Parts: sequence; C-alpha cells; structure tokens
Amino acid sequence: MTEIDCEQVLEQVWSYLDGELGENAYIEIQAHLAECAGCGPKYEFQRKLFTLVEQKCKEGPIPVELKQRLFRLLEG
Repeated sequence: MTEIDCEQVLEQVWSYLDGELGENAYIEIQAHLAECAGCGPKYEFQRKLFTLVEQKCKEGPIPVELKQRLFRLLEG
C-alpha cells in the first residue's frame, strides 16, 4: 500500500476527480485506489455521482458551492 490512508484519499476524492491535485498527490491517490478494496466502491460511487452532476451542469464545471454541499452530504 501507499503511504496515504483511506481517510485522506476519501477527503481528497473530489479534488482528484476535478484534477485539482498536484502530480504527486494524484499519483498517490491513484495508487491507493488501485490497491485498496475498501476505497474502490466508495470512489466509484463518488466518480459516478461526479459524472452525473457534471453532465447535468452543461454550462461548465461544477460550482464550488454545489461540490461542497454534495461532499457534506456524502460525509453524512
């Protein structure tokens, strides 16, 4: 496994999906997701949700406020 833990990965998943992370963080998360059976389903759910929201927001990127609200909902 990589040095990054599951909690850190899931906290950064939206930034990962948005391409907002630096190269090293992106690679660490990518490696963790490839190796961790526990994070895989959670990541896949968030990836699918991200894709759905992005498709519904044809005007451009997901607004920051909406992304934060959705992330709070996912945490709850």
